[in-house]
Amino acid sequence: MTSWFESSCGSSRASSYGRGPRRPARSSPPWGALVAGAAGALLGCNAPAPPGDTGGTDAPEGPCGIGAVVISTDYQSTSVGLMSWDGAVLSASIASSASAPVVLSAPLSGDAIAPTMPLRGGRVVLIDRLASALTWLDARRGEVAGQLSVATGFASNPQDYVEVSPVKAYVPRLEPNLAPGAQPLDGGSDVLVVDPEARAMVGRVDLAPAMAGEDPAFYPRPNRAALVEDSLYVLLTASTLSFLETAASRLVEIDARDDAIEAVTVLDGLHGCTGLAVSPSGARLAVACSGSFGGDTTPDLAEAGLIVLARGDGGLVEERRWTAAELGEGSPGFSVAFASEETLLFTTTGRDGVGGERSVGDTLTAVDLSGGEPVVLLRSKELPFSLGEVRCAAACERCLVADAETDGGVVHRFDVGAGGDSGALVRAGAFHVDPRVGLPPRYLGAF
Repeated sequence: MTSWFESSCGSSRASSYGRGPRRPARSSPPWGALVAGAAGALLGCNAPAPPGDTGGTDAPEGPCGIGAVVISTDYQSTSVGLMSWDGAVLSASIASSASAPVVLSAPLSGDAIAPTMPLRGGRVVLIDRLASALTWLDARRGEVAGQLSVATGFASNPQDYVEVSPVKAYVPRLEPNLAPGAQPLDGGSDVLVVDPEARAMVGRVDLAPAMAGEDPAFYPRPNRAALVEDSLYVLLTASTLSFLETAASRLVEIDARDDAIEAVTVLDGLHGCTGLAVSPSGARLAVACSGSFGGDTTPDLAEAGLIVLARGDGGLVEERRWTAAELGEGSPGFSVAFASEETLLFTTTGRDGVGGERSVGDTLTAVDLSGGEPVVLLRSKELPFSLGEVRCAAACERCLVADAETDGGVVHRFDVGAGGDSGALVRAGAFHVDPRVGLPPRYLGAF
């Protein structure tokens, strides 16, 4: 097996920890600050702009918003499409690494993702982890609305975007800054506070207190985040600068009214946690943990698992936990979603067959929180690291999962509660966003 994917840009095994299904790199990319005010095209590895149905969408907004954001990438070029929760293509490519003409401060890299929390009003935000930038898109007009660098003098590696109001949003930044103080708000491994309306950075939340009692060699490494009422929950992966050693992951609760840390919940025994989801009622959080990577490509499955925590007046309380062994042969992946209040949908990540070991494929797996065994709904055919993010719109009883392997790359739709069984998930089709660009879908968002 020579590659994780095949594309019009060739094959690659480029990797970076905290960046989806790719294997952990040992350091941050050598990426400088963005040059503000430049205008021009998004440049990639010569991926052609898709002809035909590009631009915005006039689809109506319903109880689940408008639909899903589908990010297709070979980690060199990126194309961003829009899809309804039923699988209909709303825009084959609202933006891409070959889009022109657009006004941007920097090119869209091959490592862009969508926020964990859905946005409303026909707005889309892209988090460019490699370029340390946020890009706002107007899905109605099919236009770029603005862009902001969150590098502050170093490759900050933003991981999420959580909007509190039109003038306030949070951006977890994974990388620490080893030489802070040269610019405002340049501490790193923190949560940046952004004004979306002004496209400006206005504050930061220092996460160092969340690591109290740990060896100072461990940095917080904030990853995904979610807002429930006035509480922002930030998932910390907690590792050394080299990523070779990790501490137990934890959830930090921040009061969104004053940016103060309210509580820290250590997820004892669980390392490398990068998947976070909120139940439809907001009463539960789910966290998926892959385990730590100690210098190779195989995680420590003893540190991997899936955990559900209940929110209460006394903070977060562990409700259910599954070990990696209880979930199958692989490790829990980087994505988890609530299909309903009682049903979790998540991916597991396989491994290549090296050293005489049998290869293990990815899976899409469902688990009923009220009991029962995990149920595998989908398996990768040959390549591990093929199944990407999963997103659900519980109010519309739909879930989508990105698959970079099947038929050149598709998005699978699963219907929730099919046949009158409230916990059942039934595959209802596989859809191409735009096969003409040759980029497989890997990341999903909601708008």
